[in-house]
Amino acid sequence: MKIGRRASRFIRQFGGPGEGSGIVCFRFWQLVPAGGCPYRCAYCFLQTTPWFRFNPEVLAGMIYTNVDDMLRELDAWLADPVPKMLIVGELQDGLAFDEVFRKVTGKSLTHWVIPLFAAQRRHRLIFLTKSTQMDHALELEPTKQVVFSWSVNAEYVARRWEHGAPPPSARFAAARRMKAAGWPVRFRLDPMVPYEGWRLGYTHAIKEINAIGPEMVTLGALRATSGRSLRTAARKNGRDESIFDFLTEKRDASGFKYRIPYEQQLELYRFALQRLSAKVVPALCKEDQRLWRDLGMTFRGCHCLLGDRDRIIEEASKEVRTLRKKHTPGRPRRVSVVTSLPMASGV
Repeated sequence: MKIGRRASRFIRQFGGPGEGSGIVCFRFWQLVPAGGCPYRCAYCFLQTTPWFRFNPEVLAGMIYTNVDDMLRELDAWLADPVPKMLIVGELQDGLAFDEVFRKVTGKSLTHWVIPLFAAQRRHRLIFLTKSTQMDHALELEPTKQVVFSWSVNAEYVARRWEHGAPPPSARFAAARRMKAAGWPVRFRLDPMVPYEGWRLGYTHAIKEINAIGPEMVTLGALRATSGRSLRTAARKNGRDESIFDFLTEKRDASGFKYRIPYEQQLELYRFALQRLSAKVVPALCKEDQRLWRDLGMTFRGCHCLLGDRDRIIEEASKEVRTLRKKHTPGRPRRVSVVTSLPMASGV
């Protein structure tokens, strides 16, 4: 674990896939109080991010100690009258460094930032994590302005390709504790992988999700900006590169990512959508408009946004205009499940 001062801004905006790309993803806001991650997921994109490639010693974690600078930026960001969502967990695990923050700065990260959001009603904060370090957060009074979101998967996927991370069963247990204490909860079922026996694994994961009752579930399938580069980085970092055997050798229709075959994406997502509770808002992560339409899904927001009327969406409405339909709350449109696709080889 490295410790240092952050020279650049703590709050930044995701660049996005580019206007007109066809990918439904927006320039969400992110807080960067730390960098890297102590877990060793084979598919982690941080392995090919320039900062971590040129500074491999901080891939496992870098804590920024100039908290006063971070708080000044947060005060200015929160003063904006336009409601927004701020995510902790894009360039680091959102909770894995909570206790380290306490030891280094005198307060846990959750204790530094949650009270600022609890004191207002416009903006929300979301922690994206695989960690089960929520004891410090549970010391605080729950607020609807702060969401805890767990990245989960089938147990097999986690056991094979998410080395060092708590198993999904432990993440679900952490989410249950937070939900019972009164905190809003979301999930990312991501990256879904069509491994042999995936139906049983994802059936179990979705049952856990439904039992907890999150406000939203965002689905994602295995993807990479460069499958070859990420495979090389995983091998160099001692991680199981076999997961990349599932990827095709061509980018998706938008030229954005290398992905699993399109029909397998449809099959995985249809399987999940058929089984998710009607009370849960479903979304997709960084997928092409075509996939949303082929699944018959209505856009009602996604993981990193307040909802389907987030100002960021209004600023980039082309990507979602055709996906906004008159929606009646309740069960998402039924979609058929494909059952005859061959499984990818290599695992």
